[in-house]
This record gives sequence, C-alpha cells and structure tokens, in this order.
Amino acid sequence: MLGVGAAPFPANLLAGTRGLNSPSSAGASPAPEVTRGAFDGLTWTYGPGGAALLSVVPARAWISPAAQGWQLVKHNARREVWRAVIRGTPYFLKYYFSSPWRDAVTGWFRAPACEAEREGGLFAIRAGIPAVHPIAYTRDVCRAPAAPQRDRGSRCALLVTAAVEPAQPLNEFWLQLRSDPDLARRRCDTAELTELLAQMIARAHQAGFEHLDMHAANILVQPIAPRRYRTVFVDLQSARRGVPLSDRAVVRNLAQLNQWFRRHSTVGDRLRFLRAYLRWRGEFEDRCEHSRTLGLSYVQLVAALATAARRHAQRLGRQRDHRVRRDGRYFTRLRLAGGWRGMAMVRCKQPQEESHASRLVFQRAWWEARLQELMLRWGQDAPSAAGDAAGPPQSAACKDSHSAWVGRAVLTHDAEPLPVIVKRPRARNWRRRLAQLWPPSRSRRGWSLGHALLHRDVPTARPLAVLERRLGPFVLDSFLVTEAIPGAVDLATFLRREQAAETPAAWVQCKRELLPRLVTLLRRLQERGFDHRDCKAGNILVVPYPRLRLLWIDLDGVRYAGSLASPQLLRPLARLHISLVDLPGLTRTDRVRFLRAYFARYGSPPGAWRAAWPALRDAARQAEDAHERRRAWKLAHYGRP
Repeated sequence: MLGVGAAPFPANLLAGTRGLNSPSSAGASPAPEVTRGAFDGLTWTYGPGGAALLSVVPARAWISPAAQGWQLVKHNARREVWRAVIRGTPYFLKYYFSSPWRDAVTGWFRAPACEAEREGGLFAIRAGIPAVHPIAYTRDVCRAPAAPQRDRGSRCALLVTAAVEPAQPLNEFWLQLRSDPDLARRRCDTAELTELLAQMIARAHQAGFEHLDMHAANILVQPIAPRRYRTVFVDLQSARRGVPLSDRAVVRNLAQLNQWFRRHSTVGDRLRFLRAYLRWRGEFEDRCEHSRTLGLSYVQLVAALATAARRHAQRLGRQRDHRVRRDGRYFTRLRLAGGWRGMAMVRCKQPQEESHASRLVFQRAWWEARLQELMLRWGQDAPSAAGDAAGPPQSAACKDSHSAWVGRAVLTHDAEPLPVIVKRPRARNWRRRLAQLWPPSRSRRGWSLGHALLHRDVPTARPLAVLERRLGPFVLDSFLVTEAIPGAVDLATFLRREQAAETPAAWVQCKRELLPRLVTLLRRLQERGFDHRDCKAGNILVVPYPRLRLLWIDLDGVRYAGSLASPQLLRPLARLHISLVDLPGLTRTDRVRFLRAYFARYGSPPGAWRAAWPALRDAARQAEDAHERRRAWKLAHYGRP
C-alpha cells in the first residue's frame, strides 16, 4: 500500500452525489473546474481535489500498481481495473489499453475512452444522476498489463475515480435479496430496490443521458442505512449525453437491462419496474433540461420491450456464438498428433450450479495432453468414418449403436477429477458415410449447438472439447467431449425409480415438482427458436442434487428454426408423450396438467389447451406410427431397434 505524505482531501469526495436518488436532488449541479497539469512527469487532466491526490503519488506507483499492494479487480484484453487505498481512502484505477493506429483512427470520430468516461460521469453528476465521481485522467502511462495476451510495456490511459464503498454490483445484490428466507422482508427490499432503480433510470432518460452498456453489473447498490440503499451508474465511457431520448432509444436501453433480469426476476417484478419508471418519468418531465413525453402507453411499452428484449437477446447470442470458433479468453484451438484439430473450453464466464467444469480453468496444453491420452488408451490413431476400425474397448462404452459410440472417462485435473462423456459419430450406411465427409461434422454441430443453447439460457450438458480429423476439406472422423454430471439420469429412468421407491403421496409431490420444470425446459427451447425433432424422455437429463434441474442431452435432433409454426410446437409434445406412454404412475390427469401449464403463457387464451388437444392427439398418433415403421426398418436392416 502506498503511504507517502499527507492527503489534504475533502472529507467527502462524493459531495453532490450522496442521496441523489431522492427527488429533492434532481436539480443540476454547477460544472466543476477542469485543470491540466504535470505531476512527476505525467500530464493529468483533473478537477477540484485532484491535485491533492496527484501531488502525493509518484509516477512509478501508477505504472506498477501491483508493486504498491493494490488489488486487481477486473481485467480483459482492453481494460484493467485496480482498487487502490491511498492514505486510508479507496480509489479505483481504470487502465485503457489500445494501439497507436487504433487511437489515430478512432480519434477522428470520438474522444478517447478515458476522457469520454470522465465527461460522462461529470455530466451525470451535473444532471443529478447518481454516478461515480471521476477525479483525474492521463494518457501518458506506460506499464506492463496483467492480461497475458497483450504486449508488455503498452502505452495506456488511466482514469482515477472515487470509490463507492461499501457497494455491490446490482446483479450480486439482487441475488442476495432474492435468497432471503424471510418472504415479507424479501418483498419489501425488492420493492424498494425496484423503485430506486426505476427512479434513477427515469431521471437519466429525462436528462438526455443514455448508458449504452446498461447491464446489471454496471450499476452499483450502496447501503446507506439499515435496509436503505442508493443505486449508482459506473462504466460510462460509452454513454450518450445531452440529447433527448426517442421512444426507440428508451425501449432499447430498457431491453439491455432486461437481458439479465429476464433470468433472475419474475414477470411481476419487471412489470412493477415499468410502472414505477413511467411514474418517475412524469415526475422529472418538468425538471430536466432534455425531458420529453414518452409516446408509448404502459401496454405499448410492455409490448415494445418484449420485442426489443427478444431481438437484443438474439443479437447477444449471435455475438457469443462467434467465441466458440476462435482463440480467446473462453476457448482455444487444439492441435494433436495424427492430424487431429479442434476446439476446447478454457473458462466459463457464468458458472452454473450443476456444472463443475464451469468453475474450472483449463489450459491448451492440458487439453492436448489429456485428449492425446484418451486417443492412445482407446486406440484411436486410425480414422474411421464408418466406425468399422478398431474402436474403444467395450468396457468403456455406455452406448454402442450403428449411429454413435458413447463412452465415459475421467480426466485428471489439479482442482478435481473431471468426468466426461465422449461421443464418436458413426455412419450407418454408405449414404450417411458420404454425407458425413462434408463439414461441419456431427461433433462440430453438437459443439456449436450446445454452446448456442447455453448462450440463450437453455440448459444442456456443457460441451468441453471437439476434435476432427480431416483430409483436405473432408471429415474422416470426429469426437465430442461433454461434461458428465454425477448422479444425473434420464427422465424416464428417474420417473421409474421415484415411482417404485416413493409412497403414493411422495410420488404425487414429485410429479408436481417436476411438471413446471419440464414445461419451462420445453417452452424455453422453443421460445429461443429451436425445434427438437427427437424430443423424448431419454434426451432429458434430471439432476436431482443439490436441487432438481432438467437439461437437454443428445442434440442431434435439435435445429435452429427461428420462428416456430404451430405444428413445430406440437410435434415435440407428441414425441414426449409417446416416450412416456408406457411409464407406470403417469395418468391422463398428469398429461392434462402438463398441457394446461404449457399453454398458460402471456397472450394465450384461457382455453388454448382444449383447442390443441385434438391436434396433439392426431400428431401423437402420426408420430407413433412413424416410430413403429422406423423400428421395424431398423430391425430388418440392423437386427436391433
């Protein structure tokens, strides 16, 4: 920790920002004086109180923050954030890395990121919007970044801001509130936080301020008293300011925030937020410089936000899909002996409760060594698109059919052993063998599709690595490695086991607990635009511990179709019905309950399930006939179904 000289700072560097969530503070604050000056060889731009800090910190401290004992909070390829405690006062240091040519090109169109973030913070404070207080910035720092992929000694810009402490990102704070076992207290705290958030965003919009990256992690929640909070904007380098927001901009901005809350809040919470937002817009309409009347009613705003949120989620999903095909922070390319090439996961941005692999960090060398061991152990040095070469030992197989070989393995890792499932596609005839020569292979499609589902909040077994062996453009062989979840079984096995082991009352309770999760699993898959042509109980995995969860597995029958027509919505229901028709303990009433819950969605008429019943019955009959014909064909050609 740096400790030099005395620090004659104002007692409260956040003066003018504390208590800004109250309506009485909506008035604008005077613009602070901006000064440029040199301190220990570095040229700084700073406001009131900045000289007191810059005069006591030597340049070497800004260049080497780790040597001062300061804490690295966040880093990626272009940003680093450090927490520094100087003379007992906490600050945050944000380093912006770039290249000279990028600075030269972007300088023609916009201000540097450090200057833009400082101006955004000052604009917000002047407009009465709660935001972090920028103190000073410089563009003369040359230091070694912590991100290993960047060149050492890169020139960068540095922005120093006052710390808002104690505080948490909104996403973490919200999850803590939602985990409170006291229902009445949880509802009260959630309602208060929703009101504060709506007030802050409404004030920002009426002041002509749009946070272009407004997700839950860019809003801080600071407790100011027992069960009293204030919300604060951070990360403002992309903020648009000083221009009245159109209806389209308002909807777009709210859709960004909705992306995280659509997974972690209820519909009621989001609707209450919109009502509060509209109420606060009216409060600030006559008190802000760039205010305007929203041209949408509450009902129109809900409809427009639903459409914008869906488009925003699709756009974000497509951006994330590109990660799985290139080297980066989350995925890496693999090169193994024998001509094998592929991709593997390095780390997961959002760890999941049931996935141990999502909490681990891997290296390219580790993946190449472990996968090469699997190849040698199973004798997979020679390619075989048809699966007629020497395959893995039968003792390792958990499925050995004409279309695929599936086996289990355990990969050694420093943190903990990692159980995996290895799937090797096979071609059942010469036509399939010819078709599978053309890329992408079934394994590559499974890799891309699995991560596409995870990027869209559709639970599935996490793909960990994919390998292909090619001759020019032709795919000779491929493997897909996915995470194996201990204790998980398919839906049919789980229901048979529970029905045989539980009492009648416990069995009824088990079905009631499972039904809404099954409805959510299927509905979420279809709402994200995916069609499942092999929706059966064997392709749904049940994870009973630590809490009951359902996941999709075996994604060969899943395709992205965009908007699904009515027959495409009913066919998966029919196939799921056929796969469970012979299961003991499932009654006609259970199927009716499932259908009613499936059609109980926003905008659906109350009797929609009754109208769908005849169509579903016909679809189930056609699917069952097709299934029997397919079964007979397999028996005739392969001697097994």
